[in-house]
Amino acid sequence: MPVQSLTGIVLPVLSAYSLEKAPETGRWRFMDVSPKFEAQLAAAAREELIQEFGRKALPANHPLTIHVRRVVSRILEANNLGTLKSSGKPSAFREPDDVWDPDGAFGSSRTEQVNPGAGGREWELMVVNDDKMVNAMAAFGDIVVFTGILPVAKDEQGLAAILGHEIAHVVARHSSERISSSKIMLAAVSVLAMVGLDLGLSNMLSQLLLELPNGRRQEFEADQIGLRLMAKACYDPQAAPDVFSRLAQLEAKMGHGPDFLQTHPASKRRVERLKELLPMAYQVQAESPECARIRDNLAAFQDTWNNGVPDREQPVVIWRYA
Repeated sequence: MPVQSLTGIVLPVLSAYSLEKAPETGRWRFMDVSPKFEAQLAAAAREELIQEFGRKALPANHPLTIHVRRVVSRILEANNLGTLKSSGKPSAFREPDDVWDPDGAFGSSRTEQVNPGAGGREWELMVVNDDKMVNAMAAFGDIVVFTGILPVAKDEQGLAAILGHEIAHVVARHSSERISSSKIMLAAVSVLAMVGLDLGLSNMLSQLLLELPNGRRQEFEADQIGLRLMAKACYDPQAAPDVFSRLAQLEAKMGHGPDFLQTHPASKRRVERLKELLPMAYQVQAESPECARIRDNLAAFQDTWNNGVPDREQPVVIWRYA
């Protein structure tokens, strides 16, 4: 029997019993990871993160941790996704004297607490002191932010774009989907091996045909969901394409392999797609009562400021929405 016929029989049989639609996008996918098993995966992933990055984690009272925590909390609360777990014992890490303080730079020391009434899920946050790692990630409710991504984010708006994307991976259960898909890949590789194809070739084919396209599809999906999450938290959606534009410039300096062989799409493509999604994001924001309240407060503050300084030649623009 031809390979195409075998895989055409095995894969539909495996997937027919566990098909579901991904949240927000409605994409059909294979998912057979139970909530109980997902909880076990979450516990194992958390232990691995602590083992790998715990020594370099910044303490809870560090300015960068407070900075990141504030943005994460705002996104989680606005979207009713839960709250950040209390910080626990302070880390033994000692930061250098010249570390960037995003709040101190503006003469502020904001430490607002998480609203306990938002959602029911508790998330974990770890800010890792590694300026060479330009990355952030989230899986099963654990969020890890490396300090190397902060200069790319620039401010809270940019950080919200990055964190919205990473939290979207958890909302869409992409990690569990990848684990589910691995079962299909294993079946496909077994079928190819049964008909005498080289196992190494089978592994390569399964990666190119299933794993990498699925990864790229998930990244685009996280871009879309993340844009909605940050917009509902009243951050400016324009920050998302701006961040990925800066990442594209970084990729150009560092070099980037063929997009076909990359799990993550090239930043240039993501920027184009995010710009297409901006009207949707601004509509989400326009429908949010909380964002309307913030807009009204900012407008009132701007009017007061401008009216109180009549000798100014130009009005002061405090905030701008597209």
